[in-house]
Formats: sequence, structure tokens, C-alpha cells
Amino acid sequence: MSEQCKNCPDFSACATELGTVRINASAYYPSFYRYSKKVGSGDYLRVMRLRKIWEEGTFAVLKREHKLNKIQKRGLQKATEECLLSATALNLKRLVKTV
Repeated sequence: MSEQCKNCPDFSACATELGTVRINASAYYPSFYRYSKKVGSGDYLRVMRLRKIWEEGTFAVLKREHKLNKIQKRGLQKATEECLLSATALNLKRLVKTV
């Protein structure tokens, strides 16, 4: 452990009982930090508003009209299949509506 660590005011927060320092780092931290600076900007708020309309609305339709609030099949593969079939049906209905 370096002298710089020992003199740090936050040493007690990150040091363990053994006197070692735990460094929490992720490979995704650079992109997380880069995009966390965009939170609250005009573009971010516009995209989040559109997300609420499109993605969350699609999930609501699937739950309400395709009865996906409770999966009928058992097993991860069969449940995934049921969700994909419901999403395909919704996309086909939207395609027919646009034509």
C-alpha cells in the first residue's frame, strides 16, 4: 500500500480489516462516465421521452393485448419463444395497419 493511499482522507471508507484497499473498477466505467455527463441535457431528455412512448408503450401493449403479464410456458427457451411470437404478431399487426 502506498503512502498516497495511507494519507487519503477516504482511506477508512475503502480499506478492509486486513489493511488492503479494494478498488472497484469496471471495464464499462469509461462509457458510463462519458454518458453520465449527458444526463439532463436536451438531447437526453428528448430521447428518454421518445423511449417512454415507443418501448414502454410496446411492452404495455404486449402485456395487455397478448397476455404477457404472466408467461404461460415453462422454461427459459419456451418463455423466450412465447415473447418473440407475441412481438412478431404485434409487428405484423402494425405492418398491416401501415399498408
